[in-house]
Amino acid sequence: MAGLSSVAVLLVLFASVAYAQRWPYGTTPVRGVNLGSWLLLEKWMTPNPFNGFNNAHDEYQLCQQAGYAEAERRLQAHWGSFITEQDIIQMKNMGLNHIRIPFGYWALDIRAGEPWVWGSWDYVMRACGWARTHGLQVMLDLHGAPGSQNGNDHSGQSGPINFYYNDDNLRRSTEVLRRAAEIANEPEWRDTITIIQLLNEPVIWDDYNYRLSRLKEFYRMAYDAIREVNSEIVIAIHDAFIGYDNWYYLRDDPHYYWVMLDTHLYQVFGDGWGDMSCSAHTSHPCSYRNNLGAANAKLWTVVGEWSSATPGQLNCNQQAAFTRNQIGVYETAGSGWFMWSWKHPLGWNEWSYTDANRLGWVPQLGSGPVQPQC
Repeated sequence: MAGLSSVAVLLVLFASVAYAQRWPYGTTPVRGVNLGSWLLLEKWMTPNPFNGFNNAHDEYQLCQQAGYAEAERRLQAHWGSFITEQDIIQMKNMGLNHIRIPFGYWALDIRAGEPWVWGSWDYVMRACGWARTHGLQVMLDLHGAPGSQNGNDHSGQSGPINFYYNDDNLRRSTEVLRRAAEIANEPEWRDTITIIQLLNEPVIWDDYNYRLSRLKEFYRMAYDAIREVNSEIVIAIHDAFIGYDNWYYLRDDPHYYWVMLDTHLYQVFGDGWGDMSCSAHTSHPCSYRNNLGAANAKLWTVVGEWSSATPGQLNCNQQAAFTRNQIGVYETAGSGWFMWSWKHPLGWNEWSYTDANRLGWVPQLGSGPVQPQC
């Protein structure tokens, strides 16, 4: 660039970065689903792999109790049948444009003494191939980190939250993300794998100040590692269930670019939701507008998990309006959404996009944003 003015250099750099964005985030709404309980088991969704092991409550315990050979047999059977290319085709035909693929760190890193089964990464890439064929974008989501970032079964190992207290846990997670980002940067995947999420639902409140500092340290480590091997991918961070403004530095600090904020908005977990009426639940998503809009003005903000479920005792029959209001607010105030989940084999329709669509709860997904009815 010899001879170019500094302004010209900046314009050239800006043009190269702008070209590299593979999806118009912030302009075209993300409309996606999670491939939940596929490559990281959740027993409440897919109990069949746990049959005969009633004391196993997460994937780690299943692998530990069943032994490698039997766990591998069960997991391979599940991985090979639960999500197929036909599912991806159906997603495309329903007007979806993204899938979020939760995976555990053990998809790419298993150490001696850990009971995990190898092979799930092959299915991650299989799904990416189907997405590429049928025109869907992919978010790779590190859903389970070593030591567990939240102590829940959906981190792969329920129990103590040890992720934050061992430097090796942060380093291992960072290297897993680096490897995933390297793969995503290969020419055949750049137009398909467009987002990588650093960590799903980190829980920090029991040791707030320390865990928050460690989480920010990890986000910086992982961000830098990814950028060393992939300059194009969007990097998503979860809000850790705290105020969105805690993460605005990721827009204000020029060190970072193309960062997406992921928030999860359920109206079923925790105290208080059961005290609301059905009509209050239905209209409540509209109260998210201001906060989502403010966050989205700083960082592309997507609702990476939500469902049509309300507390069971309410027996609401307003799922269509409830679903429409959520989709509408997430598209008009934010940058889009990923419903949890694509399907629920036990027939829990409120947790299944397939069934929500079949029952007419999902509004028509046209070219413009869905408008909420509130």
